Amino acid sequence: MRVLALSDLHAEETVLDGLSSLLEKERFDLILIVGDITQRGPLSYAEDLLDALNGENVLAIHGNMDTQQVVDALEKRGIFFHLNKVEMGGWNFVGFGGSSPTPFGTPIEYSEEQIYSELSRIRMNSKTILVTHSPPYDSGVDRTSKGVSAGSRAIRRIIEEKKPFMNICGHIHEAEGEAIIGSTKIIKVPPAMNGKAIEILLGERKGSGIISLG
Repeated sequence: MRVLALSDLHAEETVLDGLSSLLEKERFDLILIVGDITQRGPLSYAEDLLDALNGENVLAIHGNMDTQQVVDALEKRGIFFHLNKVEMGGWNFVGFGGSSPTPFGTPIEYSEEQIYSELSRIRMNSKTILVTHSPPYDSGVDRTSKGVSAGSRAIRRIIEEKKPFMNICGHIHEAEGEAIIGSTKIIKVPPAMNGKAIEILLGERKGSGIISLG
């Protein structure tokens, strides 16, 4: 199964051009949108992205910088899977959007208690791909430019307790790469606004690598 993961587009127009060019040449079994499609809007950018992905197999969560209007647009297209489990290709994808609290008062933030409470109700196993906008706390891929771990403690706790196969996340622009928590691989998607996405292979051939959107 070939997956393309995009995160942190932040309404950057060049991402739409790069994505369209990529999809003319490459085919993916699934495209994951890992949040922060916009920068507190506009809704029109989210609609343009979804139009560009028309006909593709897409699952999406919102980021902390997306508005309720953006969430409504994702729901209307039938691709929003925040707090849902979607079975695909022998895997079960579980989504949680928004972020844990930030100092910036962004549009959609959740308390750590709410994140843990809601995710704890969803059954996960070794075939689960947990897709979260926030990375797990102190994972090595949640550090800001000042070296501060800004990930979610609740997401880390869920990973330690439920042991999903993989966690795909975004949010912290300065961080990218892979990490391990117990038996769970963490894949931090770089910001699409910087011209990057991640290709992830699931199945007999497993692996991941950065794809240019430039």
